[in-house]
Amino acid sequence: MASSQKQLPQLLKSIEIFRGRIFDVTVDSVREGDKTYDREVVHHPGSAVIIPVFEDGSVALVRQYRHPAVRYLLEAPAGTLNTGERPEEGAARELEEELGFVAGKLDKLSEFFVSPGFCEEKMWVYLSTEMTETKQQLEDDEIVDVVRLPFAQALEMITAGEIEDAKTIIGLMLAAPRIGPSMLEIEYPAV
Repeated sequence: MASSQKQLPQLLKSIEIFRGRIFDVTVDSVREGDKTYDREVVHHPGSAVIIPVFEDGSVALVRQYRHPAVRYLLEAPAGTLNTGERPEEGAARELEEELGFVAGKLDKLSEFFVSPGFCEEKMWVYLSTEMTETKQQLEDDEIVDVVRLPFAQALEMITAGEIEDAKTIIGLMLAAPRIGPSMLEIEYPAV
């Protein structure tokens, strides 16, 4: 059964109300059928997210302060894409910047819109394996603690509400079937 394609609404005008370092905001007037409405839109170039899994079955996450959440969050390494940068290039760059590793293998797990009701940002999530250690290259405003833990423990932390970041939850859940049950069943000493 073929789905019918609706015609996309028409953008009547777009007024920039904020220009920032990472994102811009416009108010867009849109016509959909016989209705016209305004939408505030956050424009963002997109982000790359990395789920770095090591041969011993551990995963590396970063703990950092997130001011809008007013707390420290445990997250997958991630970062905004540079102009013209392909998502897999951004993932490789962020892995080396935040963790100090180069991926031997980088597999795309998914891509998704963060919050399409007001934001055009799309995230691309990659599983990184077969990594080689290099040197962490944090940007001036990046203050992160690298936390390496058993992959199975990271999954338990999702269920326990200890990992609250959506991109990290999505990435870990999508990576779990790819890394195989043997890595999820490894017994680890108490951390």
